[in-house]
Amino acid sequence: MTMTNEDQTQNDEDFDYGCECAMTLLNEPTEDCLNDLMDQLDEDGMIATEVVYGLLATILMSMTSEDDGEEAH
Repeated sequence: MTMTNEDQTQNDEDFDYGCECAMTLLNEPTEDCLNDLMDQLDEDGMIATEVVYGLLATILMSMTSEDDGEEAH
């Protein structure tokens, strides 16, 4: 299976969306925020793998960057 530029663009957009979702949650780590986020993701039906990668990558980065005392934006 070959990747087209269109597929790669969609993957990048999905990954970025996952990053945005994670940043939203990290900025406001409340149950309400989590529920809103889950509702939002639920509306999309199946969650793209790249969205999950974006979420995980952002959360992992935030955990490791806290050691430096810098905000990752």
